[in-house]
Amino acid sequence: MTESRDNSIHKWLMIASRQVSQSLDQQLAEIGLSASQYFYILKIHDNPGLTQKKLGETEFIDPGNVTRAVKQLITQGFVKRHPHPQDKRAYQLVLTDKGTTVYPQILQILDAEEAKLITGIKAQDSNFDQKSFVNALRTMSHIHDNSDEN
Repeated sequence: MTESRDNSIHKWLMIASRQVSQSLDQQLAEIGLSASQYFYILKIHDNPGLTQKKLGETEFIDPGNVTRAVKQLITQGFVKRHPHPQDKRAYQLVLTDKGTTVYPQILQILDAEEAKLITGIKAQDSNFDQKSFVNALRTMSHIHDNSDEN
């Protein structure tokens, strides 16, 4: 008889991730973005002049995915690329006026989604500690760092 995986952490992380992404996709569609794009707007807003390479490295995103997302955001008019003054092979990313305009709208959508998540979790556990939960998720996100090198 095989062991049931109905209560495995990875299963419920994947399901929760899909559900949150679908909800964000629906809400962000109203401002012309998707759940896979909004993150770039936030990072570029908070780090004007960030290069695509640095963005991928610091956020553990495949360079090909960064390139595709940035290209889409440029085509949609949210982002501009400028040659890097010290490295002619690199491009710095900045938001356009359109990108700057949607930034607070993205934050509003994310804050509302986070409030729903917290309310749902607190309904299950009134002692829910958001800081500890986020720290646990952060730890999980780094479990496989450099695993290919070991």
